[in-house]
Amino acid sequence: MHCPNCNSSAIVKFGFYKSRGADEKKIQRYRCKGCKRTLSDQTDALTFGEHKPLATQSVMQLLMCGVSQRRCAKVLKLHPITVARKLCRLGMRAIQHNLAARPLAQTTTVLFDEMETFEHSKCKPVSIPIAVEDGTRKILAIDAVSMPAKGKLAKIAKRRYGRRANHRRRGLLDLLARVREVAPALTRLKSDKCPQYPRLVTKVFNSAVAHETHKGRRGCVVGQGELKRGGFDPLFSLNHTCAMIRDNIKRMSRRTWTTTKRIDRLKYLLSIYAWIHNQ
Repeated sequence: MHCPNCNSSAIVKFGFYKSRGADEKKIQRYRCKGCKRTLSDQTDALTFGEHKPLATQSVMQLLMCGVSQRRCAKVLKLHPITVARKLCRLGMRAIQHNLAARPLAQTTTVLFDEMETFEHSKCKPVSIPIAVEDGTRKILAIDAVSMPAKGKLAKIAKRRYGRRANHRRRGLLDLLARVREVAPALTRLKSDKCPQYPRLVTKVFNSAVAHETHKGRRGCVVGQGELKRGGFDPLFSLNHTCAMIRDNIKRMSRRTWTTTKRIDRLKYLLSIYAWIHNQ
């Protein structure tokens, strides 16, 4: 054990204190001989400093089971701000955990694509690049970045909210770079026939990885529109994972009035889901 303030290992026991909550369990306290500061077994814990630490696990489970933040607060009899704060803390821990994941030496085939959602309004679309291991459906990387509206909403969005930043290219490059880190034995990438993808794959992997493209198909009635009709689906592992994300995260569902207000909070939810999904 090292002191988080001065990184000294000269630490001695310094009594106990009772935790908050119904259990009131005893927690060991320590004191650093170098800086004279105190610490405890709870210092690096996920619930450090929380007034209601026992509700953290319940919040995470409900948010990952298709429950909105407001309904989660109502079910657990918490203030909505409490749920929002716990979401931020859980999201930051999930991001750290996902980045610290060990490389997968056996992974040779990875599927990647993008999902779309929006923040506040359909005039503010969001791109969600995602990479999944073929077969196991393990989420290797996921992100959320802004993109401009297209089609009939393009002119309306520009008139109402001005020019919107397009970070799709940056998000895809970061995604592929992360895949290169966690899958050093990668030999094949699969995706749909988006014209951007071949150039980005070549830029990140050069010619070391084969890139297979498959024509996209219309979605089924079931599967949140992510599962495809027409028999065998070569991108099934990816599409099935995307369908699970849309079903388990309330704001990702289609035809819902639960909408994202901030992209960073959406990133937290996606990171938490990837953390739980990969276990």
